[in-house]
Amino acid sequence: MSKPSIDEHDVFLPGILPTAQKMLGPAAGCESPKTDAKREILDAALFPVSIRHVAGRGRGFFATRDIQPGETVFRAVPLAWAISEDWMKNTCWWCFAYNSRRAHPIKAIDVGATNSTLAIDGPQASKKRGGATAAKSSPRVSSNRYKGVFCSLECHQTAISAHGGQEKWDGYLALLSAMEDEIQLRSSQITRSSKARERTELCSSTLPDSSQLRSAVVELESTLLSESGEKRVTSSYPDADFDPDDLTDDQLGEWISAVWDTITEHRLFSDYMPDSSERELTRLIANQLCLCDALSTDRDSSIPTADWQTEMVASGAADRNIAPLEALFHVKSNETEVLRASICQMQLAPTSLDGSASTPATIAPIRLPWHPSPAQILQSQWSSSFQAAAGSYSLLARAWERAANNLGALSHAKFRGVYYREKANSFGIWDPPTDVLQSLTDGPGISYDEREWVGFSIYPTAVYFNHSCAPNVSKLRHGRTMNFVSNQCVQSGEELFISYGSITDTVSERRDRLKDHFFFECACERCIAESSVQLCALDSQI
Repeated sequence: MSKPSIDEHDVFLPGILPTAQKMLGPAAGCESPKTDAKREILDAALFPVSIRHVAGRGRGFFATRDIQPGETVFRAVPLAWAISEDWMKNTCWWCFAYNSRRAHPIKAIDVGATNSTLAIDGPQASKKRGGATAAKSSPRVSSNRYKGVFCSLECHQTAISAHGGQEKWDGYLALLSAMEDEIQLRSSQITRSSKARERTELCSSTLPDSSQLRSAVVELESTLLSESGEKRVTSSYPDADFDPDDLTDDQLGEWISAVWDTITEHRLFSDYMPDSSERELTRLIANQLCLCDALSTDRDSSIPTADWQTEMVASGAADRNIAPLEALFHVKSNETEVLRASICQMQLAPTSLDGSASTPATIAPIRLPWHPSPAQILQSQWSSSFQAAAGSYSLLARAWERAANNLGALSHAKFRGVYYREKANSFGIWDPPTDVLQSLTDGPGISYDEREWVGFSIYPTAVYFNHSCAPNVSKLRHGRTMNFVSNQCVQSGEELFISYGSITDTVSERRDRLKDHFFFECACERCIAESSVQLCALDSQI
């Protein structure tokens, strides 16, 4: 572990961090037989937090001593990130410096670049086609180059170094450019399909559209396979379907994996266009996977299981510009929670054929087939739970194959392992206030949530901050570093909370947003108090 240090450009609010570094001295981060003892000292001195299990909420950060307002209780650096499509030319890819008035000067890919490593169809693809003609064909460089930028040469060179050198960096850019090609291709297909559908509707309103024809073909193929006995799966369960609430997370996870096997085998949702937020998440995953390859070659990714919590706290003090790779694997995947929440929402708020909403009392629970056919996956109501993720996976997998980045095959298991860890654990990158100190006087949790959103990133060592609508910790980003600063007195043993988004909405609005995006209903003290007031007001009107 590197010696803890404070970058001269970092902003640290009044606290113990600089003092603690002097206390530890030059030998604070050195490895020795007494490493564990020194980690405990580092933990207690630099960051007054520890990770504990919380009933019903997983894990959380707790104060290890009394904390005063304005203390930096933790800081973190990102493991992966993605810049918003709207501000890609105005936000530095490395340090997140944002300029709303003009684009940054240094492009990730120069318009005149001819480097073969940026080719989408490179020499490897030419060799596979074989023959003298293939050998003479020149590499086809992506026509939709990735538009990321840097604010300085220093940021550009640091990014290249972080990715393991120029060759791997070029491979990463080739992957991003291949994604831009695939996005452009799908957009064109959607436009052509829309125009064709309009022409068909003018000719006859009874003809089925292409999606209906495709579903009918898939259904026929599935029936023929079943009748011939090929690929037919015999269930060991007495029923053909099940209630997801009757399964454990492990059992439901196995079913989800089997559904994904069918999705990838039959290329379902392969023409689905993810929305802008999903595309940005897919770029973040591409960044994550490419960085994983670069980081795994130059440092051990294993952490002793018994000591990982101390490591996560101590890693925030280490002198590094990318979070430890192993930190992500201690974050719980929320894949089963996403499916359960989605099905619950379908049960509580379905729409009838005439467009009116049904009441919960008239809704039968949604049951899932043990072995769904491709047609069932495409047509069932619950298939929407897979559509966005499967479409994003298809987008990245096609770009992955075309970019020939020597990272091996991209399995859906590898993709899902990152996707469902980052989907509800990422932090927004907001245009920072001009005066970081002043933001503490704006009120609890009001720092970046009211600013311009320019992207998002994953800070895996900081995901143990749970949410409260009356948080005692504010998020204050400076460059790539996210500082977590107390905004009130916190006693030793108390849990430390941040806000997941705006806290200025009503209790109903906050709860709805948190349930939609983070899959839980907030039961913090503020929500309980405000909901009680609402109930009392309703009672008085009756």
